[in-house]
Amino acid sequence: MTDTPESAAETLEGGNYEVVRARLLAQAKTLGEKLDRLNEKRREVFGGTELEVVAQERVRTENNCIPRDVIGLGEVLLLGYNVFLGLKKETRASDILSVHRCVERDDGTWDLGELPLAEGAPFLVDPAFEKELAAVYAYFKDARLLQVRKTETRLLAVFQVGAAATERKVFRWRIEANGAVVFMDARGEADHVFPPRYDFEWHPVGRDRQVQGRYPHLSILDQVFLETTGGDLTIKIENNTESGQGIHSEPVEDKNQSLDDAQVRYAKVGSLILIEVLPFRETTKRYFVYNPRVTRVTRIDAIGASCRTLPDEQGILFPGGFYLATGEHKLFDEDHAGLDLERVVQSPNGEDVLYVFHRTGEGLYQLLPYNVIRKELQTPIKVHGYTIRDDGRLIVFRAVDEASRVHPVQIWKTPFTSAEFAAQAPTNGSFLAKVGNAELVRGVADGFTVRRLVESAEPTRANYEALIKAIGRAIDAHYWLGHDDVGLAQPLEDLRRTAELVVDEFEKLSALKKRADEALAGARKAQEELLAEVRAADFHSIDAFMQALSALRRQRGALVTLKEVRYVDEAALSALEAETIEHFDRTSRACVSFLLGEDALAPIRTRLDEIL
Repeated sequence: MTDTPESAAETLEGGNYEVVRARLLAQAKTLGEKLDRLNEKRREVFGGTELEVVAQERVRTENNCIPRDVIGLGEVLLLGYNVFLGLKKETRASDILSVHRCVERDDGTWDLGELPLAEGAPFLVDPAFEKELAAVYAYFKDARLLQVRKTETRLLAVFQVGAAATERKVFRWRIEANGAVVFMDARGEADHVFPPRYDFEWHPVGRDRQVQGRYPHLSILDQVFLETTGGDLTIKIENNTESGQGIHSEPVEDKNQSLDDAQVRYAKVGSLILIEVLPFRETTKRYFVYNPRVTRVTRIDAIGASCRTLPDEQGILFPGGFYLATGEHKLFDEDHAGLDLERVVQSPNGEDVLYVFHRTGEGLYQLLPYNVIRKELQTPIKVHGYTIRDDGRLIVFRAVDEASRVHPVQIWKTPFTSAEFAAQAPTNGSFLAKVGNAELVRGVADGFTVRRLVESAEPTRANYEALIKAIGRAIDAHYWLGHDDVGLAQPLEDLRRTAELVVDEFEKLSALKKRADEALAGARKAQEELLAEVRAADFHSIDAFMQALSALRRQRGALVTLKEVRYVDEAALSALEAETIEHFDRTSRACVSFLLGEDALAPIRTRLDEIL
């Protein structure tokens, strides 16, 4: 059958969105291919390093012990550990600390042999330090080494001197400009500090944010609404107090609590809204991420331990996982309790970031490497001590549970070199070299953000508007995109124009879907009323059966007609039709049974008698 001009035009109008959307996807694919080529050029000019294990070695200690921590001091490693000292009257530095060479051989293996303290770390045999150390172990029966740290100007050794890990004594050394290490005292608590758990601010949600009604709730930025009444914690995205339904719901322990009882805070991080809730009479806080781009709520309790904003507001990172502004997230099956953020290490070009979390009680480190361009988080590396050399080599003592004299060590190649080491890398004088590695990384990352928004985001107006803004930011922020050696300005401009067309077509599509939903809702309501009448009908005559069968036939015809409506929910429509057919068949069988009965023709005989 050939389409008439009218039907062809109607099909084109209804299919415009799909056509423009397909064009957008094709342009995003082209952009991604150009970005891949540019990234390869960048790596050719500046070099690139992937995170990978390059060597497996072992360190031997005199006593059975579990490594507690390790730091690098030039060409040596300082290893800290705890051992059972038994009846030994005095504790010396050599009982809890050892020094090892850290030199790579020509064949790729490493020399990690132990050195005398006086040779490898003469500051550990300083009489003043030895005296202070002996005093700590003499006065505090259960003293033990917690951590060895190095900052820009200090070397710290942290000891637990009480029942809790917070009862500490901190030895400190001064690191001179020439690298010499000089003992200061055992009062280094002020130097033993870490970054804040959060790099954003939490805001309390008070009574002034309550919205009263049949189902009262708290309003958070007028975008998301929360309540803990009626036995559950419910999060809604509509300011509707007449309905208790939301996009996320879970039970609370106290089913009788009021809206005033729960403690609620929120934080705005880029486009994400983080919510902290402590329901009434509960001791564990719950943490949620609301993403307005995908209108979805995800519970992530690891945020309670610590949380940081990813570079360029790409999302958030927390112990054992991350959540991107696009809605993508990954949660590793890790125990996040007690993990505090210790430091954030950024590669000189800004492409990679290493987040280091530390559980003081057991000396466990969790290393989380994140790639800004690929927006990927590698599997957490769990270790009992780590150090990063200037050349980017990461040396880690793998986490073990039993004491031993032989300790497995891994050496990783990483991009986390010092700025001085990275500055020594040669360049070829090309245009990309003049732009700079860090600037290229930011530009490529922004480009991949655009592609990811096209390919992975759910089709909503908010997401398309976010895409247009992201393209605009990328073009405005990077002047060099239009250079012949880059060639990204035009593809981005084309993508922006297509995205603007998609927004227009999406509005039309939304209107069509709304009409389809309304038509389906009307059909469902009509069917519910019809079936209620059929079930309540008193079938004592042929007329009653015929009226019911005719009504069911008309309803099925209306449903068949609805199948021609674009974007109607076909599965829901088929379910309604199946329900209509079932009731039609059931009524037909009842009609046949009635006709076989003695009373079926009684009304006809009565009429004939009246006529005759």
